[in-house]
Amino acid sequence: MYINPIASYNKNNNQTSFQAVIEKYVKDAKNDIKYIQNVSDNLLTRLSYDVFFKKISAEDGLDTIRAIKELLGGKMDEGFQHVLSVLKKDAKMERQELRKQQKKGKKST
Repeated sequence: MYINPIASYNKNNNQTSFQAVIEKYVKDAKNDIKYIQNVSDNLLTRLSYDVFFKKISAEDGLDTIRAIKELLGGKMDEGFQHVLSVLKKDAKMERQELRKQQKKGKKST
């Protein structure tokens, strides 16, 4: 799975301004938008499962969903909003856990 780290935003080169975007999902989202003017539930489900089963981090999933939201021009249906809110919560928990681990590492030295 290719992750595009720290892509710069430039409308001419179609890159997003988010930290780590999973290009596979952005490409699939562009195809969905081209044909159905929205993002398929299948794409959102695959992205959610990859985060849930730790194939990608919640933060990378969140950056990807935000990039897709930008492609949609901010139009979100109920399913998209749900996935976005779940990924926000997961990313927050991931950051909190990382901070706890870092504090434990400092105390043991």
